[in-house]
Amino acid sequence: MNEQPLRPIKRSGAFSPVLMELTIIILFFAISTSIVVRLIASASAISDESRYHTRALQAMETVAEQIKADPVGDGAVNTCGVRSFSVEVAPDLQVNAIVTGDPSPKNGTLYEIELNVTGENGAVYSLDAARYVPDAEVSP
Repeated sequence: MNEQPLRPIKRSGAFSPVLMELTIIILFFAISTSIVVRLIASASAISDESRYHTRALQAMETVAEQIKADPVGDGAVNTCGVRSFSVEVAPDLQVNAIVTGDPSPKNGTLYEIELNVTGENGAVYSLDAARYVPDAEVSP
């Protein structure tokens, strides 16, 4: 008799279960990685948009406070008594303001302020404000 140990018969072209499991694990890892990369990219885009909206809102608040401090401004109004101007806060951010003076309230003037922020994609925010100035404070 022959005293050689028995060896399994090798079949050509057959995958071993370990290789199949390793292939499946690599596939799941690749899919998971692509999902995480996509999530990070979308979070970055949302963060950039949120940063832009925050800057726009702060710019509007700043311009509104400046107008409330001096509603007459340079005094340049059109024939209807409306003062319209734009403030460029940044190359991608512009605040448009319309100030209308209404002298009809008793003993003063009511200034209505309309602000809107325009960016690369058009209007972003809009804000309406008002300031009443008694006649004693109105400059000539």
